[in-house]
Amino acid sequence: MGNNQIDHYIEILCQKGCRSVRDDIKLLEQGVILPELKVLDDLSREKVLKELRDIMAVYGESCPLGSPKDNQRSGMKDGEQ
Repeated sequence: MGNNQIDHYIEILCQKGCRSVRDDIKLLEQGVILPELKVLDDLSREKVLKELRDIMAVYGESCPLGSPKDNQRSGMKDGEQ
């Protein structure tokens, strides 16, 4: 599978928000096949996992505030901290 297709699936997962991506990384590390990635083979899922880890490494242990998806999950309104 080409990098453009891998990037497509990474974008789908990232649209769910920072906390969801962290949860998805944990699930992928446990061998869980996410619904969004069920069409991918094992190698492609490994590539997605590696890319997600690399992306999230930028944020360290925290997630940026203000992400609408993350705010919805925590019950916050946009812009609240």
